[in-house]
Amino acid sequence: MDSRGFFRFFAPAFFFAAVFLAAALFASDSEAYPFFSRKVGRDCTYCHALFPRLNETGRVYRSNGYRFAVDEWKEVKDWASVPLSAEVEVEGAYNRVKAAGVRTESSDLKIEEVEITAAGAFGKDGKITSLVSVVSGQTDTGTDTSIHKAFIQVNDLVGPAGEGFLNLRAGQFDMGLPFLNTVGTVLTNRYLADSVLGVLAGEERAVELNGSVVTDEESMLPTHRYSAGVVRENVYDDNKLRGYYAAYSATFREKYNIGVIYRGGHEKYGSKDASFGKYGLAGSADAGPFIVTMGYFNANRSGTPRRSDWLAELIYQPLPRLSFAARYDYLKEKGRTGAKSQTFMARYNILSNVYTQLEYRGLTDNGHATGANEGEDKLRLLFVAVF
Repeated sequence: MDSRGFFRFFAPAFFFAAVFLAAALFASDSEAYPFFSRKVGRDCTYCHALFPRLNETGRVYRSNGYRFAVDEWKEVKDWASVPLSAEVEVEGAYNRVKAAGVRTESSDLKIEEVEITAAGAFGKDGKITSLVSVVSGQTDTGTDTSIHKAFIQVNDLVGPAGEGFLNLRAGQFDMGLPFLNTVGTVLTNRYLADSVLGVLAGEERAVELNGSVVTDEESMLPTHRYSAGVVRENVYDDNKLRGYYAAYSATFREKYNIGVIYRGGHEKYGSKDASFGKYGLAGSADAGPFIVTMGYFNANRSGTPRRSDWLAELIYQPLPRLSFAARYDYLKEKGRTGAKSQTFMARYNILSNVYTQLEYRGLTDNGHATGANEGEDKLRLLFVAVF
């Protein structure tokens, strides 16, 4: 890279870093909380290791239909506050892409998304949980608005009220493991297990049975979480419910997680519907200021080579307001050169629910295993407010 190219690539990085530093220097100590936090009367850190990633308390709350076993549920008319939250994300971006041997550069500033979410368990026994999340964001041609998640869940089909041993959910939601999924990642860059392999996925329309058996931190027995269901797949066939999945995870001492997920069925490939089988194995450990996650994912579709992905991710939070993260993906398709993706992040919480985040993603893919580009350098500066 010559000196001119070096400057053109890193000048946006220097600018973003300067804004990031300024935000940190003028940070305030004020606090405000989203509706779940307001409902339980605790700080957001009660359920989040680092927003939006959940700690074990948050995983218990989420997997049990946004309930704790000791909650006192109320009818909708008796709620003290409307269970509504909003997230605003402003993004400055710089991209340098290599495709067909040609490099191009671009930059932009946009409202990446405005997300409105309402959710909660209601009824005198918390029998029903519902959630809806609508996202709107700016595109090159205007504004795109879509339903991100929307579901209804009937809780406690068996067992005591509030324990969530077996629940029935229907609607649109994410698919993954409690400690590894598309909506709980600190890095905005998508997992290759999501964007390429489709083992993890967001915004899937499905009907599932799910449940959990929770133990306390001192128990030698693990907490179990399980789910299985049918999925609406993107197929030519008029019978759209052509997919199925199952997932299981175990949590030990509230800090160590292991899990497995399997997906099968049919999806569009070329001019026909092809059968597929996909699975993932993953684990994570919370060790003081560090959170380590590792995983292996595999996807096999009839008529195409088998593809696999190795994932390693590290989150480091030396101070309550300051955090760093790094992720490495290696995706291999039989007969092609493997693709390598590295992502690095630094975040500073200006308030407990307002943060600025600087993120870099680099991709090397000379074998085109992930798409049409041979290389990508993407720099993002985000300002995010959740209230």
